[in-house]
Parts: sequence; C-alpha cells; structure tokens
Amino acid sequence: MGDASRPLQAQSSQDDLRQRPPFSARTFSLLPWLPLAAGLASSYGPVALNYGFALYFLNYKHGFVKRGAVGELLAAVPHFTRAGLLAIEFSFILLAFAMTYIVLRRLFFGSYEDRVLAVALFAAPALLPHIGFLFAQPDVTLYILLLLAIAAFIRLPPIAAALLSTLIACVALLVHEAFSLAFYPLLAAILLDLCRRKRLSWWLGVLQVAVVFAAFVAIIHFGELKVSADRIISDAARRSSVPIQRQVFDVMASSLAEQLALVRRFYSYRDMQILYSVTALFSVPYFALLAQLLRCTARARADRAVDLTLRYILFLLPLALCALGHDVSRWIAACAIDATLFLGYLALTDTRARETLRDWATGPRPFLWLAWFLITGPYGATGIRIAEQMSVLWNGP
Repeated sequence: MGDASRPLQAQSSQDDLRQRPPFSARTFSLLPWLPLAAGLASSYGPVALNYGFALYFLNYKHGFVKRGAVGELLAAVPHFTRAGLLAIEFSFILLAFAMTYIVLRRLFFGSYEDRVLAVALFAAPALLPHIGFLFAQPDVTLYILLLLAIAAFIRLPPIAAALLSTLIACVALLVHEAFSLAFYPLLAAILLDLCRRKRLSWWLGVLQVAVVFAAFVAIIHFGELKVSADRIISDAARRSSVPIQRQVFDVMASSLAEQLALVRRFYSYRDMQILYSVTALFSVPYFALLAQLLRCTARARADRAVDLTLRYILFLLPLALCALGHDVSRWIAACAIDATLFLGYLALTDTRARETLRDWATGPRPFLWLAWFLITGPYGATGIRIAEQMSVLWNGP
C-alpha cells in the first residue's frame, strides 16, 4: 500500500514552496469560517406548516413506519412549543455545521490552498447554505449521518469503515428512504474506489450494497402507515399548538400512482417550471466545476476512464428522484454534496489528489467561484434563491 492511499498526517513538503497568503494573518485565520457564516445566514424559516417539522410527530407508536426514526427519537417529549421546535431544528443544523468542520478540519484549517479549497466548495449553493436553508428538512439529519460515514472511511481501516458505514446507511434509511438514491451513491463510490485499489475485498463491498438494498426493501415493505393521516395529525395536535403540515402523511398514505400524479401536477405549474428551469441553468457551471475537479483528481491518481465514468453516474443518481418528488433542487443539491464530499475524502486520503486540488486553489480562480456562489445563494426546497426572486419579477408578487 503506497503513501498515496494513506490518510495524510502532515503537510506536503511542497507547502514551503508555495506563496504566502495574499492577505493579512487575521484574514487568513478567519477565512475558514466563511462557509459557516453563509450557512448561518441562510438558517431561518417558519415553524407552522413546515414539511420537515411534521416528521417530528411521526414515530412508531402505531407500529413501524418509514421515516419515523427522528420522531421516535423525540417521542419522549410530551409537548412541543414553537420555541422548542425552533431550538430542536437549530440544534440539528448546528450539529451538521460542526460535523462538517470536525470531519474535514485538516482542509478547513490546513495550508492556504486547503483553506481556499474548503471555503470555495463548502460555501457553494449545495453545501452549508443549502443545509441551513432547508430548515427542518430530513436532509439535514441524512447529511449528518453521511458525514459520520465519511469520517469512518477517513479515520478507520477500510474493513472497519465498511462495516460501520453499513450500519450508518441503514439508520439513514430509517430516517428517510430517499437516502438510498440521494446520498448512498457517495458511499458506493468510496467502496468502489477501495475495491478497485485492492484495499477492500470485493465481497465486502458487494455485501454492503446487498445489506443496504435489503434494508431499503424491508423498510418500504413494512413501513406503510398503519393509521390514517388524520390520526397522526390528531396525535400531533395534542403534543403541540403549532399547525402541522399533513402533506407528508398524505403522500405516505397514497399509492405510487397517486404520488406520481401529484408530482406531474406540480411540474405543470408555470411558476414551478420557471423555478426548475432557472435553477437548472444556474447549476450548469457549478456541475461543470465539480466534473472538472473529479476529472483532474482521477487523472492525477491514474484512475481508469471507467472509474471516472462510474463516479459521474453515481453522483448523478439523485436526479432520478425528480420522478418521485417535485423538490428538484434538493436532488440537484444531493448530486453536488456527494461529489464535493468525495473530493474532500480524496484530499484527505490521497496525496496526489490533494496536490491537484491545491493547484486549483491557487490564484484568483477559486475566489471568483466563491463570489458567484455567494451571489446565487443556497438551494431551497424547489429552487435557488435567485431563481425564486426571478420568478417573482417574472410573474409579479
């Protein structure tokens, strides 16, 4: 096993040859906190009729049900006040932010190039600003669990990481089964890379995929609602005076054909079409950047063309969820989150990839991308901020 495959424990000797940061030491020390500031600035939202808050009232009281893990975790709370709900949601968001900095701390607080790379990628629309903007979506919890799995692959031997990440993936499926296509492709890409480089036996990688798939099938099969949506809303009303959106429960109680019909209806609205179109348009350069960085790291590591192709396919898989749900930008964001965290994983486990990413982080280019990202704003539930603003200008308030 060569040095390129071991987690990096020290700065590269080439650091000494790099230029000093073109700004003061104080600015250099504050630079890593820019993504956090962008995330916090986007962390706000209503409590009443919020899709994500509804899941706090879905638990296993009436039998096992999919998406009930977080609600079961909070089942002991007898009553939710508005302030209490806000506190819980901010706790999830702050934990997601903290986990990002803990897991990737050697990038956020590494050399000048490391910091610039981390700031540019994690202040992007799909990362910390998106996590904050979701405000009570189950994606925040899924992102936290994904970071735990990445930490395992960065810090543990491959076999231990594969086993632990299998458990984490199954827990994530209990939170929301969309993890299977939204975020699991990242774990599959890491497993594939480890197997291709003979750091992990193929049978272990295949076993994890099989176990996660079996868990997904079991959750879908046994996780149907055992009671009506009205019963769940009634139970929620006794635990909180805050109005609860029933859409999530109605969708869970409906058939697949009914869900697909609902999605088609959302896609038929002119306002939504504008949001989707503008969001996709503004995502093109962002995706092109991530594709370029994936391609450069693959070339530096002498990966085969098939390896890069499979990564592209895996990281685009979340878009398949567009057929099942109208929250298009959530699935676009999942693609970018998977690709970005994979780049972070490579930067912390492969010397050649890290040097390539550091080369990209030199000069003014990453700061131009950072400015663009901050202007476009975070992905929301259905569109980035600028897309929503343009829709209002187009159609009127």
